[in-house]
Amino acid sequence: RRPDPTLPDASFHGPRTFRDGAPRLTAWTKLALIAESWITPIFCHLPMKTPLLSGIVLATFLGTFAGWAQTDDLGGVKVTLDDDQGAVTLRTELVEPFKLRIEVDAKGDAKPGVLLVDLPVSGRNVWPAADVEVRDGDGKALPVQRSGIEWHQLHIPLPAGAKTCVVQAVEPPGGWPKSTSERERSIQDEASGLRLRIANWQDGREAALSIRFDDSHPTHLSKAVPILDEYGFRGTFMINPGDAEPGSRRTSSFAEHRAAWEALATQGDHELANHSAHHRGGLGDDDMEAEIGDAARAIWALTPGRSQLMALNLGGGTRWETTRTLRYYLDKYHQFDAGANSTGMDDSYGNRVENFRKMLAQHLERGLWLRVHYHYIGDGLSSSEANFRAALDIAKTHADRLWIAGMTDIYQYQSERNASKLTLVESGARKLVFQLNCTTDAALYDEPLTIEVATPTGWDRQKVVIKDGEGSPVPARSAVVEGADGLRFEVAPRDGSYTIELVP
Repeated sequence: RRPDPTLPDASFHGPRTFRDGAPRLTAWTKLALIAESWITPIFCHLPMKTPLLSGIVLATFLGTFAGWAQTDDLGGVKVTLDDDQGAVTLRTELVEPFKLRIEVDAKGDAKPGVLLVDLPVSGRNVWPAADVEVRDGDGKALPVQRSGIEWHQLHIPLPAGAKTCVVQAVEPPGGWPKSTSERERSIQDEASGLRLRIANWQDGREAALSIRFDDSHPTHLSKAVPILDEYGFRGTFMINPGDAEPGSRRTSSFAEHRAAWEALATQGDHELANHSAHHRGGLGDDDMEAEIGDAARAIWALTPGRSQLMALNLGGGTRWETTRTLRYYLDKYHQFDAGANSTGMDDSYGNRVENFRKMLAQHLERGLWLRVHYHYIGDGLSSSEANFRAALDIAKTHADRLWIAGMTDIYQYQSERNASKLTLVESGARKLVFQLNCTTDAALYDEPLTIEVATPTGWDRQKVVIKDGEGSPVPARSAVVEGADGLRFEVAPRDGSYTIELVP
């Protein structure tokens, strides 16, 4: 049975489920369920004045045998114990936002087992999973196992004698990013009558779409690239550029077609991204760093002179173990996490084309970024060519409203927009000067921002001149902005001043 197709990429279920998705029950969990069937009827016949007592007794019994977390409110965090060894009780406390303290009480010679912590990924209590680490009571970092596409699900093998562990999000240097408001990204000026803003997406498009391909499969070169070129769309190709490893039966599809991948990189019409060196996961800090770092360096070598920022997806079906946060690897190798919120387009999920149509309509309505991903293209493979083309046909019908680009292109624009603000410097009846401030790293973020200007009645757009702070003209084009006549032009995501003037 295939996993739920609404999940981003649900090819890995974790150690507590079988390949068919059925739950795997440990011996102690089975015993707890049996005990529940015995004890619950007894408690149901207790006097009504003792429901709290009966509930506590039952909960304590089940918690002792199944590794139950006795908690008040963990803000959506779920804590359980995969415990085959003996009687273990957990007590948890949310010490502060993004900091969870877990006390482990192992009875007798019982060993703690594997602690399972599931962090919320949506809602007001969502955790920044990329910044999460685990430490013991002495502050020592503990190794944590995760699936490549489910970084919010932590599997923590507790060492013998473990009494305490702390699950916490480590705030990055400079703090977690805070987006500027739409008001800060716009100006409404009474003196000139001009209204201007940073467009939500490039060229004023209503939504963004990225089309991703995983595993550097040969059909990406033989099918996906030429078809995308036919439609005029830009794709993102997650590659595994590592050579075959000694003693491994794995072959390197990338190495077998290296010349074609190098040609694609040189051409530059499509984007390459990091899918790890070998798509096998990594056990230990050094192994994980090599898998991410080696792949990043290989892609940089293929794309000299371009921004080193790139998308990272660690891959479904892979297992990773590290004492470090994911942020450590993202920052060190100029990556951003592209593993979440992506819709799988494999035919086996069912109704992919119709689902894509509905999701695209929703994202256009809400002005959001839709991410979809494919594996292999062709008849008898994960996605047929017919269904691939059908999805592209749907996207093509919305081409005037949709920005179809690489994942890094879209991520750059989104990050720059959210880190920018416009400030009115001076204005008059025929002139406006404004300041753009953008705090993203100029060495990594170079996607131009689109400025939209709604001109007042009486302004001839053909006589509007826009200049940068050095007096150089900035090309602009006519557009409809907020239902009125207007202009659009691009600016670099850097601090700078600009003048908009109506000339005689």
